Amino acid sequence: MSKSVSVLRDQLRKENLREREQFSIEERTRRGALIIEQVLAFPAYQSAKHIGLFADIRGEVPTGGIFSAARESGKTISYPRVERETKTLRFYRVDDLFELMPGSYQIPEPSGQKIAQSPADFDLIFVPGVVFDPDGNRLGYGQGYYDRLLTPIKRKKNKVGVAFEFQIIPRIPIPKGAKDVRMDWIITERRSLKI
Repeated sequence: MSKSVSVLRDQLRKENLREREQFSIEERTRRGALIIEQVLAFPAYQSAKHIGLFADIRGEVPTGGIFSAARESGKTISYPRVERETKTLRFYRVDDLFELMPGSYQIPEPSGQKIAQSPADFDLIFVPGVVFDPDGNRLGYGQGYYDRLLTPIKRKKNKVGVAFEFQIIPRIPIPKGAKDVRMDWIITERRSLKI
């Protein structure tokens, strides 16, 4: 990746993180509730039996409501655990949010005592991000954990970015890295965008 592309990616990341940090808790909660409504109305979610979810941190879209609704409707939910030595994510089934404890980077994650679940078996996997574009390109925090996780299943149409509307930048496409994996949908408080 060229230096200019790397600089642009870092700049987009910083700008969007700054904007996200300016949200009040009330505004984040209000918009998060609208995103949950969009998720629950999403046909692929309604038919999904097993989903991969993430615990929100640092002002991300709140996902606890998705977990609660999914459990109520009998879906199996798995959360990632960071394996720092191998720089990978491993997913484990979670039946109660109390099973999540602060782990790597202070992200709530499962203990890893259950049998790991393969993302290839997920009907949907919800993916966090800092910035998205309308073509499904995504910037995370820059560590590449999700891109490594999703590369083996990138042909499977089950990757859903969840974001606040301002995180989708329509004016310019995100400069892609060689290992970046595109989303198949992006859900915001205003829409479900099919890529």
